[in-house]
Amino acid sequence: MEYTSKEKLLGAIGKRIQEQRMKEGLEPEDVAEMTGLTAPTIRNIENGSETYFYNFIAICLAINMHPKDILDIELVIKPLNELSEPRKEKTRLTARIHYFIENHYFEQERTAKDVLNELAANYETQTTTSAISVILNRKVVFGDLKTKKKGKIKVYKSR
Repeated sequence: MEYTSKEKLLGAIGKRIQEQRMKEGLEPEDVAEMTGLTAPTIRNIENGSETYFYNFIAICLAINMHPKDILDIELVIKPLNELSEPRKEKTRLTARIHYFIENHYFEQERTAKDVLNELAANYETQTTTSAISVILNRKVVFGDLKTKKKGKIKVYKSR
């Protein structure tokens, strides 16, 4: 059976945990003691409730089963939700700006408007300077660019 919803997937994983726990002759209270979790938490996970990844690992170790074996189930390999067009465009813009950084476009000071014009010329991109500024500011935070003000306008340059 292929699992296509979060609920069905978590339910299948919980059932595998429960089956292995019972095969090992353990009660939820036993697993709780071995993991530091509570017995109701163990039961909830076995019934398909969400949990922290560490809790999942701890339970797998307690029931003597490798996590990869619990997760070895048939899946439809596709996202639960499709990526929206605005998010796709932001990802494309980020990649293109990163390309500009790698190819020394920012050796000279550039404004968001400069970047917007360059993107429009090279990729026929239609976006706004505010969208570009968000990406450029993220590149500043991550150390790819530095920024300063020239009057009221922010300029960006390679580090």
